[in-house]
Amino acid sequence: MVDSKGRSVSVIVPTRNVEKYIGPLLHDILNQDYSGEIDVLVMDSSDDRTPEIARSYGQSVIRVEPEDYNYGGTRNLGVRLTKGEICVCVSADIKIANRQWLRSMIRHFEDERVAGVYSRQIPWPDASPMEQFSRLRFYPPKRRVFEFCKTNDLGLEQLFFSNVSSAIRRDVLEQFPLPEMLKSEEWVWSRTVLKAGYRIVYEPESIVYHSHHYTLRQVFREYFDSGASFTAVFPDTGFSSTTLIGSGIRYLLSEIQFLARIHRLRKMPYALFYEFIKGLGLLLGTGYRRLPEGLRRRFTKKRNHWDRYDDVIAVSTPSR
Repeated sequence: MVDSKGRSVSVIVPTRNVEKYIGPLLHDILNQDYSGEIDVLVMDSSDDRTPEIARSYGQSVIRVEPEDYNYGGTRNLGVRLTKGEICVCVSADIKIANRQWLRSMIRHFEDERVAGVYSRQIPWPDASPMEQFSRLRFYPPKRRVFEFCKTNDLGLEQLFFSNVSSAIRRDVLEQFPLPEMLKSEEWVWSRTVLKAGYRIVYEPESIVYHSHHYTLRQVFREYFDSGASFTAVFPDTGFSSTTLIGSGIRYLLSEIQFLARIHRLRKMPYALFYEFIKGLGLLLGTGYRRLPEGLRRRFTKKRNHWDRYDDVIAVSTPSR
């Protein structure tokens, strides 16, 4: 578990019904061009063959009940149950694109000020044009290093971080654990460590395939939760309706240009409606506190969050 620089690495993989992906994923993790052994912990909430397949690769598997799963809390538990100096988080539905995926991230920890590194995501070959554009927009081919400048507040671009594929120093995670919240916990964590004087690195040579095939209902729920989480991501300045609408219009104009460039303008009517549904979810999410509890629970993807918490980030409440 120790690389040539003396660092140990633990890979934390939350899973739920991913028997299609888990075998190839573990194969790719365990066959990286990396000088030491790799310790993997699978944190499973499945009712399919996922845990059986994971154990066949000789890796540790623990059970996490679906109602107990939380983006930040489950990964924090994984950190407590592992020993590596560097904790690597991955989503179970990715495909690692090359054997340099891990090494490309780990090398940045030679800089003691680097708290975390995240990978480039490229869309699956069958991804929709909207998903293609999203990955191109947020995961460009150029490396970026972010740090806090006291003369400017941190915007979305500076805060962006993704635990779909990331590497984080254990001592930083122990000092600044991931918040247990509805969504976007890695953005709140990124804000915290940047303001503490650390750096975040986006490494485009560490590549994974990752995209979604959302229905309109699914995309609404995803972005409702994102909108609700913006209240925690931007606690000082907020994220107003005007800001959202302006950002959405700029995003849509860029997406239309992308559709023209790839000769998919016939997709534009659906893309317009798709982005409208996303924007509606975001807007309603930012005003979640004004919604009746019944609507909030109907609109969210993570209903189990609202079974336990009364806010996006909150202390536990008695079971209802």
